[in-house]
Amino acid sequence: MSAATMIDSVVFGSLWSQRGIKALFDEIPRTQAWLEIIAVLAEVQAEHGLVPASAASAIAACCRTVEVDAAFFAEVGRGREESGHSMQGLIRAIQARLAAADAQWVYANATVQDVTDTWLMLALREARALLQNDLLQADHALATLARRHRDTVMAGRTHGQQGLPITFGFKVAVWLAEVRRHRQRLIEIAPRMDVAQLCGGVGSVSSLGPRGLDVQLRFAERLGLRAPDISWTTSRDVLAEWCALLTLITGTADRIGHEVVNLQRSEIGEVREGFVAGTVGSITMPHKRNPEIGEHLGTLARLTRHLSAAVQEGLVHDHERDGRAWKTEWHAIPEATMLAGRAVELLGDMVCALEVDAARMRANLEASGGAVLSEAVMLALAPHIGRDAAHRLLYDLAIAARDQGRSLIDAVRADPTIAATLNTHALEPLLDLARQTGHCAAMIDQVLAGDTLP
Repeated sequence: MSAATMIDSVVFGSLWSQRGIKALFDEIPRTQAWLEIIAVLAEVQAEHGLVPASAASAIAACCRTVEVDAAFFAEVGRGREESGHSMQGLIRAIQARLAAADAQWVYANATVQDVTDTWLMLALREARALLQNDLLQADHALATLARRHRDTVMAGRTHGQQGLPITFGFKVAVWLAEVRRHRQRLIEIAPRMDVAQLCGGVGSVSSLGPRGLDVQLRFAERLGLRAPDISWTTSRDVLAEWCALLTLITGTADRIGHEVVNLQRSEIGEVREGFVAGTVGSITMPHKRNPEIGEHLGTLARLTRHLSAAVQEGLVHDHERDGRAWKTEWHAIPEATMLAGRAVELLGDMVCALEVDAARMRANLEASGGAVLSEAVMLALAPHIGRDAAHRLLYDLAIAARDQGRSLIDAVRADPTIAATLNTHALEPLLDLARQTGHCAAMIDQVLAGDTLP
């Protein structure tokens, strides 16, 4: 047993990839998928008279029945090393199992990219479905939280400081709206991604004969893909878009995780990741209960961003094929997709089990001594004494209250200018935290009612 990377580690692998997505890119299923594409290629070419029907049948049967085991990979590996060509080892391994008359037609009239690009689009189509499913689970969990805490008052913070009252449901609904935009983006990108590649050496489809475009179309249809309007051998914008989308998705997961990490700080303590008995936060500090998921989401997002940057480099190719740019994708795209899959899966786990301390939220808000209500009082005074004058008054009151160790609420109630302008009936609602959350509740309701995605 050997695992040179964390993703392949028996012990640590589950930290770095969603299991279903990893299975798409593991060597055995990837090779089996390549073999199926080679089989379909032979069958379609036989339909159009480019390959003898008997040879196509033999090739397809071999590709679909060959045992893809350690001995087979050793054989393929030797062939690759001896030839110095990325696909020649596989071709030779198939040919070795066929009669000479049939063997010559293996992988006929196609290039490496025709098979690998086609496979990649098939794999990413399945990955998209898995990502959609996990995003939907996160969506449901966030919607439940937003609904449950629609009126749970907490501090809205800017620059790390308490600003104005909001509700926790509002914070969650912002996350939810972002997740739904990603679900929409995954739907929108599908038509650009589900495209086969069968264009030959320089993309001209010359190797497929007079009916080359018909062959291309049939090949794509057999695999459940769309035929390209033109070769995308050097046009890698869609794959760059895919990785940019993974960056956006993991960025959202990271942002939510980062917020949970901050709100779980001992000094704030407003939310906590769900606790499972037996889990250990620290081997030296027994009391620790760390936000492990929130932190790991940051790790996954950082790695995804860097891999995405590598794929963006592939937007620039030399002429009609450039192995430097294209083969970067072999490493970067599967890994970025696996990392993103795990991030989305973990996001769902985290928000499903999130513990919310509404009492602590209220206590932290009240600890400001009413400072978070300064805007409400200022806006009520503005029509009477002018907006700038109202701002100066509340500014001076807030500074003085802080210096004197008293609450802004007491300072407001004791100020003669305010008393002369706002009577008790007008002032007291302005000093009620629960009534100063703006339109948070209405916006939460809009988000909750706005999901029209399948």
